[in-house]
Parts: sequence; C-alpha cells; structure tokens
Amino acid sequence: MIKYSVKKPFTILVAVIIVLVIGFVSLTGMKTDLLPDMSMPYMVVITTYPGASPEKVEESVTKPLESALGTINGVENVTSSSAENYSMVMLEFAEDTSMDSSMVKVSSAVNQMESSLPDTCGTPNIMEIGMDMMATMYASVSYEGKDIYELSEFARDEVVPYFERQSGVASVSDLGIVEKTIEVRLNQEKIDQINEKILVLTNDKLADAQTELTDAEQSLADAKAQINKQEQELSSQQNATSSELADATLKLNEAVASRAAYESQLNSLKASKSALEGEQKAYKKNKIESTYNSLNEMFAQMKAAAEAMQAQMQEYSPLDAASMPANVKDAIDHPSKLKYFKTALETLSSMPNSQLDADMVSQAKELDKKKLVQLYDIVNVRMPQIETELANLEVEIKVAEEVLKQVGSQMTTIDDAYKQAEEGKISAAAGFGSGSAQIAAAKTAMEDAQEELENANKTYQDSVTEARKNANINQMLTLEALSGMIYAQNFSMPAGYLDDKDDKQWLLKVGENYTSADELESMVLCEIDDIGDIHLNDVADITIIDNAGESYAKVNGDPGVILSVFKGSTAGTSDVSKDCLNAIDELQEEYPGLNITPLVNQGEYISMIIESIVSSMIIGALLAIIILAVFLLDVRPTLVVAFSIPFSVLTAIVIMYFAGISINMMSLSGLSLAVGMLVDNSIVVIENIYRLRYRGLDAPRSAVQGAKQVAGAIIASTLTTICVFFPMVFTTGMVRDLMLPFALTITFALTASLAVALTVVPTMGSAMLKKATPRSHRIFDRVQDFYAVILRFCLRFKAAPLGISVALLVFCVVTVMKMGIVLIPDMGSEQISVTVTMPEDTDKDTAYQKADEVMEAVLEIEGVAYVGVMDGSSSAGLIGGMGVSSSDNYSSFSYFVLPEEDYSSKDEVETICNTIETNTKEIECETAVSNSMMGEMDEMLGSGLLLEIHGSDLDVLKTVSEDVMGLLENVDGFTNISNGQEEADEEIHLNIDKDESMRLGLTGAQIYSEISDRLTTDKTAVTMTVDEKDLDVKIINETNLLTRENLMDMEFETQKQDEDGKTVTEIHKLSEFAVLDYGNSVASISRANGERQISVSAETEDGYNTTLLSREVEDLLKEYDLPEGYRIEFGGETSNTTDMLNQMGKLLLLGFLLIYLVMVAQFQSLLSPFIVIFTVPLAFTGGLLAMLFTGEQMSLITLMGFLVLMGTVVNNGIVFVDYTNQLRIGGMERHDALIATGKTRMRPILMTAFTTILAMLAMVFSTNTASELGRGMAIVVAGGLFYATFMTMFIVPVMYDILYRKEVKVVDVGDDSMDDAPDDAAEFIEQLNRDGLE
Repeated sequence: MIKYSVKKPFTILVAVIIVLVIGFVSLTGMKTDLLPDMSMPYMVVITTYPGASPEKVEESVTKPLESALGTINGVENVTSSSAENYSMVMLEFAEDTSMDSSMVKVSSAVNQMESSLPDTCGTPNIMEIGMDMMATMYASVSYEGKDIYELSEFARDEVVPYFERQSGVASVSDLGIVEKTIEVRLNQEKIDQINEKILVLTNDKLADAQTELTDAEQSLADAKAQINKQEQELSSQQNATSSELADATLKLNEAVASRAAYESQLNSLKASKSALEGEQKAYKKNKIESTYNSLNEMFAQMKAAAEAMQAQMQEYSPLDAASMPANVKDAIDHPSKLKYFKTALETLSSMPNSQLDADMVSQAKELDKKKLVQLYDIVNVRMPQIETELANLEVEIKVAEEVLKQVGSQMTTIDDAYKQAEEGKISAAAGFGSGSAQIAAAKTAMEDAQEELENANKTYQDSVTEARKNANINQMLTLEALSGMIYAQNFSMPAGYLDDKDDKQWLLKVGENYTSADELESMVLCEIDDIGDIHLNDVADITIIDNAGESYAKVNGDPGVILSVFKGSTAGTSDVSKDCLNAIDELQEEYPGLNITPLVNQGEYISMIIESIVSSMIIGALLAIIILAVFLLDVRPTLVVAFSIPFSVLTAIVIMYFAGISINMMSLSGLSLAVGMLVDNSIVVIENIYRLRYRGLDAPRSAVQGAKQVAGAIIASTLTTICVFFPMVFTTGMVRDLMLPFALTITFALTASLAVALTVVPTMGSAMLKKATPRSHRIFDRVQDFYAVILRFCLRFKAAPLGISVALLVFCVVTVMKMGIVLIPDMGSEQISVTVTMPEDTDKDTAYQKADEVMEAVLEIEGVAYVGVMDGSSSAGLIGGMGVSSSDNYSSFSYFVLPEEDYSSKDEVETICNTIETNTKEIECETAVSNSMMGEMDEMLGSGLLLEIHGSDLDVLKTVSEDVMGLLENVDGFTNISNGQEEADEEIHLNIDKDESMRLGLTGAQIYSEISDRLTTDKTAVTMTVDEKDLDVKIINETNLLTRENLMDMEFETQKQDEDGKTVTEIHKLSEFAVLDYGNSVASISRANGERQISVSAETEDGYNTTLLSREVEDLLKEYDLPEGYRIEFGGETSNTTDMLNQMGKLLLLGFLLIYLVMVAQFQSLLSPFIVIFTVPLAFTGGLLAMLFTGEQMSLITLMGFLVLMGTVVNNGIVFVDYTNQLRIGGMERHDALIATGKTRMRPILMTAFTTILAMLAMVFSTNTASELGRGMAIVVAGGLFYATFMTMFIVPVMYDILYRKEVKVVDVGDDSMDDAPDDAAEFIEQLNRDGLE
C-alpha cells in the first residue's frame, strides 16, 4: 500500500478530494445535540384518583397496575408512588428493549385492567421517559401596550401556534397564560325563592285539607253538644245517627288530607319527569341517535370499501383497512384510526373520478375525538339512563294517580253516607225506643269517632311534612344532573343527508352549540305548573372568571408569559433551536412591540460547546504545527503533518455520519482529544522519512522505506489506543450512552490518521522532500547528549528512578481517593437560575410580595439584562409535564436571569451570582443561585444523597426514616434533608360501627359514596366556544358544604319496614354510628418491585462531595440498629457513581489486557510487553498529580482521561522497544542500543507528546464556561502524558535492561522490503568506534 501510494500519487489525490467533499457534505447534514442519544428504558403510568388517600390509591390502583404491568416481557424493575389523588408506576426495561413495542404492550395491559379500577379513577396516562422531556428552549413573551389578558390571547393564538409549526418542534407548553372559564355557581337564595313558590302552591292545597279537617272537628263538637243537650229527649236512634254522621265526617276529612299529600307527591314526580323529558326531547330533536347510527354506517362502509380495495390491489392499495375505524367506539379508542380515516377521505376525494360526496367529506372533516366521545356518551350512557329513569317515574306516577283515584272514590262514598245520615236524622229519632241504651251507644260511638279524628290529624301532619319535603327542585340541581342537561343542550352534530325533489343531497346538521354566557343563562331547566319555566339563571349565578391570581409568571417585573419548547425525538436540538430563534425574529419583525427573549436555550449551550471545542482544536492544531516547525526546522514536513490534521478529522466525520453519531459534547470532545493524537502517526512517519532523506536516500525511496520501517510500530500503537476504547461495547446504561460516541469518535479519528500516515504522508513526503537539504540543530543535539549522560546513570543505578516513580504513584492514589468522586462535573453557563423557597405557612399574597422583592433585587444588579420568574405550580411541568403539581404551590419560585452581552465571561457570571445571594439575604426566604448547565440534567440523572429504606409497615418505615434523617443532620455538608413526608396532611379517620350502621340499613360503601358526593363541589360540564375561544363551563355547588365542624351532623336517609309492613323513611345522623380519630397521614407511599420503601434525600452543600459524605453515612448506618426485615440501600448519585466506577474498572482491566496482547503480537514475546506496560502507572501518576495540582475531582470524564492515557503512553514505549530491538539485531550491545534509541527517538517522542499536551492545554486554560466538561479529561491527559513522556525516556530503558537481557533473535525467512535501507546499527557502531578512538 505504501509503495502504491508513492507510485500513484494522483490516485491518492483523487481519494483525498473525494473524502474532503463527502466530509463537508456529511458535516452539514449531521444532527447536533447537547448530549448523545441516551436510551432511557423507562415508562411511567400516571392514574388520577380524586379524593383518595395514599393508602386507598395504593390498594385500589397501584397494586393492580403493578401486577398487570410487572409481567410484561422486558420489564426488569417496577417502582411506584401512591400519593393523595394519584398513582405513578414506573417501569424499567432491560437494555436494548424496543420501547415502541413495549409501549404497545403496556397500553394493551392498561386497557385490559382499566375496567377493574375504581369508577372515579381517570384514564391511566402512559409516558415514555426520555431526554426529550427536557425543554429545548424557555422563552418569555411580553408585548408593549398589552395587559396580561391581551398578552395571553395573543400568545395563545399567535405565538404558540407559530412555534408549533416549526420543523422538529413536538409541543409547546405555556406558563402564565390567563385562561377564562364560565362559572355556574348555584345560589342558595335563588333556589330558596323557587322552592318557596313551590311550597306556597303545596301549602294552598294543604290549607284546603286543613279547612275540611277543622270543619270535621267542629261537626264532631256540635254532635257532642247535641247529645248532651238532648240526652233526656232524644232516643237512641238520634244518638246513633249523630255517631254515624260524625264517623262519616271524620273519614271524609282524613281522605281529604291524604289526597292533598298524594297530589303534592304526584306534582314532584311530574316535575322530575318534565326535566328528563326535556333533556330527552333535546336529544330527539337533534337526532342524536340517528347521527350516531349514520356515523357507524359510514365507518363500516369505508372499512368494507378499503378491505375490498386492498383485496383487489394487494400492496398497491392506497388504503389500509386495518387502519380504518370499524365504528364510533373504535374511532374513540384509536384516535390514529380516526385521523387516518379523515386523511383517507381527503385522499380519495382528490382522486380523479372520485365518487365520494363532497358533503360527506366535509362532514368527516368536522369530526374529532371530542365530538365522538360526546356523541357516544349520549347514545350509549345518558339516553338509556334517561329511558330507565322515565320508566321508573312513569310507574311511580301511575301508582300515585291510582292512589288518588281510590282516595277520590272513597271520598265520594263517604260523602254519600254523610248525606244519608243527615237526611235520616229526624226520621230515625222517631223510630227508636229505649233512649238511655241508645245514648250510651252514642257515647261509645263518639269516643270511637274522637279516636279516628286524632288519627286523621296525625296522618295529616305526616302528609304535610312529606309534601313540604318534596316541594322543591333540589333533586335536579345536583352536579351530575345539571352537567348532563348542559351537556345535552350544548350539542351540534351532522345527522346525515336529505334528498330534495331534484335528487340533490343536503347535509343535515342538528342542534346548535351555545355561543355566549347569555344563552347559557336562559337555558330552561324545567317547567312547573302554575309557576312556569325555571331557567338556569333562576337558580345560579353565571359569570366569566379567569385564573389570573392562581399562578405567578413575570418578566422583568411585569406579568408575562413563559413558553417551553420541546423537540421531537428525531430532531436535532441545534436545528430546532435555530428554527425557534428564526421564528422569534420573524414574529418580532411582524409585530412591533413584541419581545420574545430565550431564557434557557440548549442550542446556545451547544453553540458554546462547539465554539469552545472547535477553538481548542484549532489552537491545538496550530500549537502542534509550531512544535513540528521548532523540532524539524523545516516548513515542508511541517505542512505534510499539518494537512493530515483536517483531513483525518473530516475522514472521521464521514465515518461518524454513516455510523449515525451526532455532533454533541462527547463526540466533539473525542475529536478535540484526537487532534493531538492523530498527528502522532504522521509525525513518526514524516520524521523517519525526513531522517532517511538526509541520510542520502532519494525522496521516493525515503518515503517508502521510512514508512515501512515504522509501520509495524505505529500500527501496534494505534491498536493499543483503539483497544482501550473497544471494551466500551460491553458497558451498559448511562456509561455506554455517554462514552460510546466518545470512544467511537477517537477510534474513527485514529483509524483515519493511521491510513493517512501510511498513504497520504508518504505520497506528500516523496513530493515535498525532493529538494530537502540537511540542517543542523545544535541545541537539540546538546539536549540529546545531556539525556545520554543521565540515561547511563539511570541504567547503572536502577533503584533511584524506580523508587521515585513508585513512591509518587502511591502518594497520588491515596491523596486523590480522599478528594471524592462525582458522576459528571458541573458545567457553567451564561444563564443563571435562582430558586427561591418561602418559609412554611407563608400565605399566597405574602409569597407573591416576597417574590416581587427578589425580582427587584435581581434587576438592580449591574450586568443583569433580563429576569423571568414562575411559581412552583408552573415550573412543576418543566420536564415534559411529568410532574403532578398542586395549583396552590406558591412555596417556591424559579427565576431565569440573563446577563448582558458584556458580562458573559465566567468570572463576571459568577460575580452576578454572588451579588444575587448578597442582595437577597435581607429578604425572608431561602435563595439558591446556580449558573450550572446541568440543571435539568441533575433532575434526570439524580444528584445529592438518596437512601432507600425498604420494608412492609408504613409506621416502621416512617420511624426509621426519621432516625436516618437525624443521623444525616450530624454530618456536615448535607442540607434540605427530607423523607418526603413533611407535606403529609392532617388526617381525620372516620371509624364506623359496622354493626350499628347495618342495623340502620347503611353499608360502609354507601356512607363513603354519600360523603364523597358531598365533598365534590365542582364539575366541568362542557366546553363552549365563545368568540372563537374555547371556555370550560364549570358548575360549582357550595350550597351545602361539608366541614369538620358539621361532619358528624350529616344526615343519611334509610328505608325500613314498620310494624305494619309499610316502607318508611328514617333520618339518621353520622354521629349515631361513627366516631372521629385525628392523626397525620403519609404524603406518599413508594414501592419497589412490590415492596414498600421510603426515600431519605439530602442536598450536598457547595464545597462538599457526595461520595465522601456517603462513606461517613455508611459508617453511621453500620452502627444503627435496623429492625428485622428492613434494609437501607444507597440510590441516586451514589448508586450511579458506584455503577460508573464498577464499569470503568472493568474497562480499564479489559483494555489493559488487550494492550498487553497487542504488544505480545508486536514483540513476539510474553515478557517484553511488561517493559512498556510499566509506563501506564507512570502516566496515571502524572494524571493524578495534575488533578491534585488543579483541584479537579475524580469523575467519569477524568476516568476517560485515564483510559486515553493508558492507550496513548504505551505508543512511545512501543516505538522505543521496537527500534532498540532493531539495533540489537544489527549487532549493538544492549546499553549502547538503549542510549542510541533514546537519542534517535527522542525527537519523535517529544514531538508526539507535546502536540497532544498542547492540544489539551488549550482546553485546560480556556476561559469559556462550556469548556468545563472536558477540562478534567484534558488535565489528566496533559499531566499524565507530560510526566510519562519524560519518565518513559528513563524508566523504559531501565525496565528493558532488567527484563530483556537475552539476545534478540530473528527468524530468517528472507526480507527484500528493506534491501536499500541504510544499516542504522552499523552506522552507530562506526560512530561509537570513532568516539572511542578520539
């Protein structure tokens, strides 16, 4: 290959041009991101359960979900959190699991068991956890001259849709936008007025009955008086007649009272029937059922047509029947099918000779999931429910009417008897004798009549109570009833098509949505005889309200809107960021006065990092060129090596492009490091060609033989470096995601540099060194001579260099281990975040006032250009909306601070941070300031200390967690120690006497249901479109609020059988069968693989290391007496760091083994590689010394630096040993060969080392905040390589002298590749002889 390259230079030129062109094309087409694509095999299932306690959520929701989801293929761990009102189950899948396939399986499992969840549970929401949950950009929106209402409307209607239309944008969340709602609040005074009118009507009828009953009493009294007066005169017949008359009168009056009661009950039943018939009439008038059936028919016909077309055209069919909904229910359950259906209709309608009716296509376009769900619920739920209720009411009304008829019939009979008794009173008196006996009988009859009269009075009073109890409209003013009526009336849906006499089809739209609050106010609820229509505004106050006071979002002290932009999973962060910035410019240009300012921009981070790394690469390349020029004193070989740098980088980029590696921090860091390393091979080759050229060989032969002479050594050295990174394929999780792009990038770059060194460099060397003339380098010659003297001393006294190097290594290891370990070092940025936490028990107004004070304090600081702030409830959804937040969370506030352009350096940003802390000290709140680029990354990866306590009993877990918190408080360096239970509510436990409640006819479920209904005070009925804006209609019923004070007075109705077998209604108070206990509930219940746990977390203060503090905590936990069956494990940052160390340790060992095997193959010896391997701990010593000198902590990045060192430092040792063996084969004595090798290879060794070191120093001393991530690796590589290079010049010869005393043998098989190369050994022997003679 080398000979071919020199012979065919134009072939190499063509290859170079092709690579350059493809390289630039690949570079422009590569995706740019902040970090590599990190596979996070996690899914979260969130299920709301309003009003449920954590224990209830765990038992009814979390456990069933865990059982259903834990058996899905690929699930490794199941963790969950059961809190008040919601359940969250997190699934961790095995590596390389297809998350798309897993999403389908999880969705299927959730759908299958959804029916077994409590009825009040919401639909489980499934979310896949990923890095895309971090917003690409946060931007504040303000508009000069607009108030918050106008700004909210503008942002919602113009800004948000404009951002969502940008390429790669998945979604845009808005924070601070004021939303309006139509509130329907039931008014007790209005309801009482209506009920009073109904009661008056009822009382009028009862008054008539009362009059008749009073008349009966008077008649009885008169009868008694007449008996007493005529006792001596009248016969027994008169007495009997009077008794008969009184009895008839009493019965008549009793019947009158009963009739009044039954008439009142009948009116109440008819009012309920009227309300339901009104709702049913609205549905029938709007042809709801017909619309539903026509839609089902349309879906079925389209699916059948698609199946027929698919059967006929096979794979060429434009329609996929499987993607078509079979009916309305299928379209609701699978929104993607509905979307495909609408798209298919549009596609078919646009085809030539389409038979589809344009009206049908138009009707389909108006369909959406919301309308279909509304239609489905009405047809399949509400209408059957109305039918059932009407049927029941019809029976009850008929019974009531029949009873009234019977009562009327009885009254007629009694009335006739009364008249007959009245008419026969005189004649009966004349026909009887024995007056005294008859008077006695009359008295007895009068007593019986008196008793019957008292019973009639009692019956009347009961009838009055029942009638007045039912004389109201309360039963139709429940949340469910009102919501159903509003839902039914606010309806509009295409019903189908009508034909006219001309056979023209007309699309029939049924119903009309409400378009204003006035229309809603005039909605008729029911019609009552003698009163008229009852409208919604007769019983409720309808107002339009907003949520302006529920959230806090300001920009530079004024109310504002903050947008968070999330990118799609396949989009590049940098591309999305650029598109959003362009969109901002376009919007601001179109709307003068509009100001959109990016508060956080990942694209800016990426630009900073790219600029930092690219500048480091350029500086490193320039420094490498300078080093070459200094050592070679010739510009021509310097240009050869200089060209190899960009060409190798572009070659690596081409490979990266086809390997699917994006431009990110890790891949660019790999390229930056490779800049110093990829010239090593070219330096070794060009230096050897240069040396042979000055030895008298012509340029082409010098190029071929110079490259061949070192080819084996540079191939072996490149392989050793690649071998360090090859084990990355065996890593897992986060370490693999972060390090594999870094490793592959370096591998690609080194492979490219090797190919360049063995092809392009010889070709260019043969062309550019034709007219080279020898040049002396006196200073360097003196350095070589001085080195030879020191090396001879070291070879004589071997213990000195070895002892010093070992002692330094032990000292460095011990010292660095005391410094602690972090996962990823912090990265500074120009954007500052401030988190403000308010004291406990701070009310909303005070919290907002203090937040304003913090805003003012920050704005006063010199260099601050922009400040945006939001409260905790708004910022809870920053990571993809995953948080479940409270609407009243004003205990914390998040500030985004942007410095002015002139204050963007690292020191100036830190000065602003310190000033913010100083200016806010006097404000009564906690302020945490950070300019870390890792803000949201810390939330995703975990930071600080996390202890997970596992066990079964919640009380024991809580006690242990409190004990652990006490232990942590004794460890300096931890703050904000929490077990997550501080926010637990005070709990009222209602203990029900089950036996007593069952005696009364009440079950625990009934009691719970009625209390739950009373506690539910609001319900969203429907969404109305008013002035082209969607407004929720929210019904609020606080007319009979349940409080802690009146809870035990809550009344329950029960139905029981009395002694006569009649069903009677009884009222019982809660206090009759229940008592209250007070205590504290748990804020949440966490579980891991079915086992309960409580986590204790703590933040690490600045200046402390979590790993070091964890060691102290571990010692304290060993002394803690943990209850049996309970255990404590480290999680979070400590767990991630431990996993990282284990994996990196395996990488180092495996890499070490592979390096050794490569050198065994190179040296054809099992012992010789140990000569070179001893340079590895020397490099580690240098890296550790550099860390101690700079104060850099051990991290994933510094460990990567040690990996790089292990593969790099052996390169010079390989070249050294290989050349020594060549000289010894040529006949030189061992010591002389070592000294000659040292002097000869000093220049390429120093050149390769210094080019890499200087490239790293450009990153070490960079003042750019974005260079902080790679600084640790650069420090380790630069320090280690610097130390190891000089030690290699002495330790490798010493180890060679110790381990390689035997004679070097070579197998003679004939070798014609080096026939015309000068005999280096012979020349050195001749030089030694000359020196001896002199």
